[in-house]
Amino acid sequence: MSEFVRAMTLGELKEIIQKLENEAVPEETKIMLDTGWDSLQEILPGAVQVKEARAFKVQDELTKEYFGGYALVEKAEKMAAEGAVEKVVVIENLY
Repeated sequence: MSEFVRAMTLGELKEIIQKLENEAVPEETKIMLDTGWDSLQEILPGAVQVKEARAFKVQDELTKEYFGGYALVEKAEKMAAEGAVEKVVVIENLY
């Protein structure tokens, strides 16, 4: 198993948007997030922002394997992040 989940890039998102435009998906189409629960989560207007993040690793207590993730710079110290600061596109889901 990979220690980091590969995140979608801005270029890949642009390709998806181009495909949606080519398929004539109307601009009024709502954007939703499937959280895996029974309902979809709405993405609020203004929820997509560029922020800074750092990579961190956490150890599984049982298997002792390390797994990676990202934390916003302002929360990076709490997660003992060691990675370089990166600009990332964040979809806020705060409710």
